[in-house]
Amino acid sequence: AMKPAWDQQVFNEELWYPAYGARGGYRVSIRVMDHLEWVNSKTFFKSERRVFLPGRPTSPRPVMFHTNYHPDKHKRMLCVISRYFDEKWDACDNFPGGSEPG
Repeated sequence: AMKPAWDQQVFNEELWYPAYGARGGYRVSIRVMDHLEWVNSKTFFKSERRVFLPGRPTSPRPVMFHTNYHPDKHKRMLCVISRYFDEKWDACDNFPGGSEPG
């Protein structure tokens, strides 16, 4: 049956379901990435905030940043760019951790 679904959710569920009966495996390698290097905005600003903020970064330095959790995505994306590309280490310090506006 067809039902509405989020593309990333469908992909993950299909990938992780084991092969059984006539349903063969997908012959893919699954790698688990370090969530502190491949970080989303909820992890960066909320659940692991103490790891990244405030001030000058020590480690880890994100390899990829996905701004997907907060309603002010564009402002947060700009602060991350300022922080890591322009070395303005305090650029993100004033943002709140949750979804409330900064």
